[in-house]
Amino acid sequence: MTPRSSRPLGAALSAAAAFVFATPTLFLPPDAHASVKLVFIVGGSILLATAVMRVRAENSARNEPDPGPSAPEGVTRD
Repeated sequence: MTPRSSRPLGAALSAAAAFVFATPTLFLPPDAHASVKLVFIVGGSILLATAVMRVRAENSARNEPDPGPSAPEGVTRD
């Protein structure tokens, strides 16, 4: 088993993506060009996709391997 990271990087990346998505609304004038806003949308999307992959990797590292299919109750394996 690989050692787990004690830092929740997926959560931090998700927060960073939320900040990048909110930046045009918070800091740019309302009549800013759409191309400028598109840069923030693309950057936030990349951060969010990376965060999702990181969270999924963190969760799979925590889970133990699947022992395989189990027999229904009352059924014995021979």
